[in-house]
Amino acid sequence: MQESFDDGAFAAHLAALAAEWEQALAAHGFDAAVVPAGDSPMYFQDDQAPPFHPNPHFARFFPSDDCERSVLLLRPGAAPKVYFHQPADYWHAPPALPRWAAALDVATHADTAELRQAVAKALADARRVALVGPAQGNEFNLPLPNVNPKGLVNWLLFARAAKTPFEAACIRAASTVGARGHLAARDAFYDGGSEFDIHMAYLAASSQQEAKLPYPSIVALNDHAGVLHYQHYDRVRPPGTRSFLIDAGGRANGYHSDITRTYSATPGDDFDALVQAMDAQQQALAAAVRPGTSYIELQTRMHQAVAAVLVAFGLVGCSAESAFEQKITDAFVPHGLGHLLGLQTHDVGGRLANAGGDEVAPPERFPSLRYTRGIDVGQVITVEPGLYFIPMLLDALAAEPAGKDVDWPRVKAFLPCGGVRIEDNVLVGEDETENLTRPAFAAALAADTA
Repeated sequence: MQESFDDGAFAAHLAALAAEWEQALAAHGFDAAVVPAGDSPMYFQDDQAPPFHPNPHFARFFPSDDCERSVLLLRPGAAPKVYFHQPADYWHAPPALPRWAAALDVATHADTAELRQAVAKALADARRVALVGPAQGNEFNLPLPNVNPKGLVNWLLFARAAKTPFEAACIRAASTVGARGHLAARDAFYDGGSEFDIHMAYLAASSQQEAKLPYPSIVALNDHAGVLHYQHYDRVRPPGTRSFLIDAGGRANGYHSDITRTYSATPGDDFDALVQAMDAQQQALAAAVRPGTSYIELQTRMHQAVAAVLVAFGLVGCSAESAFEQKITDAFVPHGLGHLLGLQTHDVGGRLANAGGDEVAPPERFPSLRYTRGIDVGQVITVEPGLYFIPMLLDALAAEPAGKDVDWPRVKAFLPCGGVRIEDNVLVGEDETENLTRPAFAAALAADTA
């Protein structure tokens, strides 16, 4: 979805990217880079392809999905040049060149082979060229060893974590898109909708095509909320509905938001109180995101917060400290606190310690963490603590000595609810961290009541 486009911010963004690439190319001995947008291969033995998503390295310069088979050429000291593929076609509408593309040096080509020849010709005097993206390299007469060179790519992935003001504005706009859909989904739930009904309400209110969503929306009623990436949309609402979890995002100029909310079917009941308790813990964790803070440390704080909730709701009979030390919390929250966010929902570079490609390994207790590097200015990060009632994990806990400290009848009462997850997106600033999600909900609510 295309939101408002600030030409000045985009021009500054392009200048920052050009400088970033120039530094990266020089550091790795390249005097040019070819960055293909890519294309979508057909399904096996079919004439249909999945929805096209451009190479993110290309999309940072050209924030649109309508760029299939286009190519970006980067050379130090020259303006970024886009070879835009605009085929003559009556089967499909050819892509239109966006107004903001005037900030780039653009040449349009109707023929793919002609486009590739033009790129190869422009590289005739280049000594060492890198290709960054989905291609074989020989299409542009490039030596194959220089396709996605690891050192250069790591440098770019590490740098991508820090968003320019233009990118932050796009994620802010994507948050607005997502908030509109979330409020409509909440209303559809309380109006008696099925998972499918709620999903359709989300799409309509956020004005998004399903194929253009940042990720497949999770719309989960009752125990489906205990399936972390639940992927179905039941057409019939279950009898005795207890709970609703929705994890769904928006897009603006290719940039993503990633938002989760959980609701009780009966406001004021025990599960609603659990949701409110987790919401308070989520806001405290989001407020703790600061430059220089370790996200691994925040992961530990999340488990300690969940332990406190388990004690407060009588789900365990031991202390919060003991629940954490015995790893009881691991059965109730099996995922990480969050990840980087940008042109990809699970944005890249989350484990890179530096531009050289050194990695920060996740701790042994939390091996699946997507984000282990230090928090720094400009990063956009998700903060998404959860507390779930997942039978296969709880059964394993029951077989352990720590299981004796769990109030199993109390846990059983919550099993039909599946679980709770609350997720906001935050932008790390020098002086304060901006929550991008809560203001988007407040503005959407205000617009609904105006």
